[in-house]
Amino acid sequence: GLQDKINRQSDELTEVRAQLRDNASDADIIRLEMLKKDNVEHSSLLEVFNVPEFTRILVCDLKPRLARLLTPCLPAYLLLAAFRYYDHIKDEAGLTGLFSAIHIVLKDTLSHSNDMDVLSLWLVNSWRLLNLLRQYSGENNNEWSMANSEKQNNQRMQNFDLSPLRNQLRARVEESFQNLLKRSIEPVLSPKIVPAILQHESSQKMMNGISAENNERRRSMKEQSSQRALDDLIELLNFIQNKLKVYGADSVLLGQVFGQMTYWICALALNHLMFRKELCNFEKAIQIKHNVTEVQSWLSVNGLSIHRETLEPLVQASHLLQSKKDESNLDTLCGEMTSKLKPKQVMAILQHYAPTDGFEERRLSPDFLIKVSERLNARTRAKWWNRC
Repeated sequence: GLQDKINRQSDELTEVRAQLRDNASDADIIRLEMLKKDNVEHSSLLEVFNVPEFTRILVCDLKPRLARLLTPCLPAYLLLAAFRYYDHIKDEAGLTGLFSAIHIVLKDTLSHSNDMDVLSLWLVNSWRLLNLLRQYSGENNNEWSMANSEKQNNQRMQNFDLSPLRNQLRARVEESFQNLLKRSIEPVLSPKIVPAILQHESSQKMMNGISAENNERRRSMKEQSSQRALDDLIELLNFIQNKLKVYGADSVLLGQVFGQMTYWICALALNHLMFRKELCNFEKAIQIKHNVTEVQSWLSVNGLSIHRETLEPLVQASHLLQSKKDESNLDTLCGEMTSKLKPKQVMAILQHYAPTDGFEERRLSPDFLIKVSERLNARTRAKWWNRC
């Protein structure tokens, strides 16, 4: 329950402050042991005697390396306990003063940091605090408190409306989310997408029979490089997920972060595929489908199956490249098989399609491309009318 968490976390904060003042090493911090207070009923309230010092310790001095060793989301739970104390004594000025102090320091920290750990730590804690302020608000018919126990309902705010604070906190959550993705994740994710999705060649062996020894050696070296590219992407996904989880990220927050990352993977890979002739062929399509499936499998294994669908445009692009491209197959080409692709994307892929030796030798005629375009435009019009 909340009281047990606050009991543990108050002890932890005392020890953290002592460690910070003594400039303890990592080895010393790792040996921290929580004081056990069995059978002690805690009030779940936290009185803050020095707001500036409390704010400095909680936001500025709590480094990610230390936060990883403590109870996940410790700052969020401590702030909730402090807000509940001010609510308990009906001190609105104290409550808003503490929130303002935290809000100002947090905003400054988020606006100046590019560090993935710092941004992850405060995205997770800001999100958790926002949800706690919903769960423990005193609002009637609050959907966030429907699953509360009787004890938790008794710990809800009694005197003040926290919705103005939540609105400001929501802005910090959104800022943290954007900063983490744009400043920390995108710069390391983007360079890995094209090599992993479009250039990885683990399925090369499926495509070729016996070849000359020196060609086999060159292909082997290329495959090893490409294999590392896909492994690097999967490793990055694991790295970011583990980092967020160690700070206490819940499934909703993980879903938001990886939903955006999956969108970037699809968008960047598809944009390159559409305009690079060396990628628009039957052979590459098999490789791309394999690579996308690997990422989709990772999403499924890690509880993020809902975002598999985001990668479907890439799957459909690979199916398009492998399909029969003549007038007898127009219904398929312009139907469900490309339903996740925009007409201009389908046309760009077909216009850059280059037959692979040993498969199709015929390039696509202008007349055929015109008929595909007309059929796709008709599909778009039909969708528009159906929505009206």
